[in-house]
This record gives sequence, C-alpha cells and structure tokens, in this order.
Amino acid sequence: MAASITRSPDIPPSATDLRDAYNLQLQSASGDPVSFGDLILEKGEITTIVVFIRHFFCVYDQDYVRSVSHHLTDSVLQTTPAAAGGPIQLIIIGCGDPSLIVPYVSDTDAHFPVYSDPDGKVYEKLHMERTVANIMRPPVYTDVGFWRSMGMTLRQMVGRGWKGLRGGRWDQNGGEWVFRNGRCRFVHRMESVSDHLTAGELMRILERRGSGDEVALGKVED
Repeated sequence: MAASITRSPDIPPSATDLRDAYNLQLQSASGDPVSFGDLILEKGEITTIVVFIRHFFCVYDQDYVRSVSHHLTDSVLQTTPAAAGGPIQLIIIGCGDPSLIVPYVSDTDAHFPVYSDPDGKVYEKLHMERTVANIMRPPVYTDVGFWRSMGMTLRQMVGRGWKGLRGGRWDQNGGEWVFRNGRCRFVHRMESVSDHLTAGELMRILERRGSGDEVALGKVED
C-alpha cells in the first residue's frame, strides 16, 4: 500500500480508479461482504456522503463520529437544499476488523450504517493518505488532549482482548466524499490525523450543492 496520496487531497479519482473502487468488497458488522459500489450506486436520485474514518480505537475520530451523528441527523439531512434533488444518506467506513463495528457503534452512538475495509483496498484505490502528522494536535471536534486520548485508546484496546490489535492501521487516514448518481461530486482527503471536515463544513457543502453554487472546500466535478 502506498505510504502517501498520489494526488491533491481535493481532486476526484479517475474514472478507472472509481470503477475499480466500486468493485471492491467491504464487510458489514456481521462479516457479510458488500461491494463499495452497492452502497453508492442506488437507483434513482440519491446523494451519498461517505466518511472514511481512522482506526476504530482513534479517540479523535470517535468524537468526530459523535459530532456528526449529533448534528447531521437524518431529519437535518433531508431538509438541506441538496435534498430537494432526492434523498441523502450518510455511511461510515472504517479500516479495522468488522467484529469491532457493533461495539464502535455503541461507544460512539453512531446513527449511520458502518462498514469496514479491513484490507484498506478502497482507501488505497481512492488515494487516501497514511500518516500520523499532527497526532499531538487535537482537532476542533474533540475536547480530549493527546496524552489522555492515548490512554483512552490503550484502555479500549486492552478491553477488547486480542481484537484490540485489529482496529486498523494507526497511520491510515480517511476523508469525506459526496457521491450523486454514482458520480464523485466532492472530495476531501485527510492530510493529517486531525483533518476531518467538521459537521458544519459538511452542511455547507450540502447547502452549496443544493443551491448549485461551487463549494469553497474541495473539488467538485463539472
């Protein structure tokens, strides 16, 4: 797997890379396979927000998922300007063992479907970066400092027994993507450990897309 992204953090993948990514398999909480494309290529008009997270024991990302779940409820998503063109769904994809999805949902109160890419093949195909840059700099979506977050992470790992070693690569970062009718409409690849878009920034993207304006963050296909 590449150690760093091979293109700008906001440039959509090529048509070939996207097609290949759609054919790759994710796993559900029960371990059942589901292709990435099956989650995106819905019939009819639908907007899909995909949040790729870091490893399942990352406290920063756990707080991020809590924030997104709190602010971007289904009722909020369906009343954004973008929803005028059809329903909106949000899914979360991690990179650890799928058996950790159920406790992750419980711990974070995630209100959205969670899947896993334990081999990191979708992350790789979509050119998401592997780095621990800024790991000591807490993001705005958490109140937990670095040393406390490390202690919390280690306690969680110990509490999961041998599965504590299967939460996913510590250096694998994710990002936020918006798809519509199978097309990639917006890309934000994390460039550091603390670089998710906030719930407010995601709302801005949906509002701009609904009004037909260009978004200020990331790159949107014409």
